[in-house]
Amino acid sequence: MRYRLLEHTADLMVAVYGKDLPELFCNAAFMLFDIMVDIKQVEPKLNEPVELKSIDLEELFLDWLRELLYRFSIRGFVPNRVAIEHLNPASFELKAQLTGEVYQPDKHGLKIEIKTPTYHKYRLEQNATGWIATVVLDV
Repeated sequence: MRYRLLEHTADLMVAVYGKDLPELFCNAAFMLFDIMVDIKQVEPKLNEPVELKSIDLEELFLDWLRELLYRFSIRGFVPNRVAIEHLNPASFELKAQLTGEVYQPDKHGLKIEIKTPTYHKYRLEQNATGWIATVVLDV
C-alpha cells in the first residue's frame, strides 16, 4: 500500500508508506497526483530534475510536497514517475528526476485541488517495517 486516506473533519489527512526513505518520497508524489488527477492518463513526455536542501528530514518531506505542488500550480507539470537519485537523511538533501507531462484538464481531469501540506498533526516516523508520514493537506 502506497498511501491511505485518514479521517479528518475539514481537510484531507493521509498516511504515506515506504520501506525506505526513497520509496516514501516516491509514494508521496504518487499520492498527491493520484488524489488530484487521473494519474493513469499522464504520459512520460518530459523530465524535470529536482534538488532540495532543508533544515531537517521532517522539513525535507514537506518541502518535497510543496515543490511538487508548486510545479503543478505554476508550470502545470504532472509527474507519473519519480526516480530518487540521492536522498541524504543526515544532510537533508534530495535529488530526484520527475517524468510526466503538462497538465491538460480534458485529459487528466481534476478530482480535488490540494493547496499545501500543513504542520497540523504532521508526523514522520520510522518503524519496524519502514517509514510512515502522516500529513494533513489543505484543500
